[in-house]
Amino acid sequence: MSTLRSDFEAAVLTDQEYLSDWHLITQQMVDEYAALTGDGEGEWVHLDPERAAQEPGYGGTIVQGFLQVSHLIKLHAEAMKARPAIDKNFALNYGFDRLRFVGQMPVGAKFRARVGARELAHKPNGGCLLKQQVQLELEDGRPTLVAQWLFYLDARAFGEE
Repeated sequence: MSTLRSDFEAAVLTDQEYLSDWHLITQQMVDEYAALTGDGEGEWVHLDPERAAQEPGYGGTIVQGFLQVSHLIKLHAEAMKARPAIDKNFALNYGFDRLRFVGQMPVGAKFRARVGARELAHKPNGGCLLKQQVQLELEDGRPTLVAQWLFYLDARAFGEE
């Protein structure tokens, strides 16, 4: 086992959580995302700030769930800066075991990612499957998204052949 692999496993298999920087999603970003993907098209809750501000329970427009998901890559990378660096070319997004939108994210609200490892399963080929608990949270600590995110780490991610 390489030193990088053992350092990585020691860092991952702790109760430590890693945090990204604070970010915000603007109304322009929500509008452009809706135009690009169709997610939210014709929905005032995402695209009409005046109407959404008048509706009980909203107070303004909210960010589409999958626009939040799309921010996970950047925020995850920021949060993981404190961990031993592996070759990201061999760390493949394997998908989600669980992904839930548990609260609204108001447009313009500051949010960040909170990341913690849940388990690391070794594979016979020398790679491993990393399961991480990922959460997007608002400044007041309320989560908007919680997920169990999987990454397949090839042995080459640790400089091993």
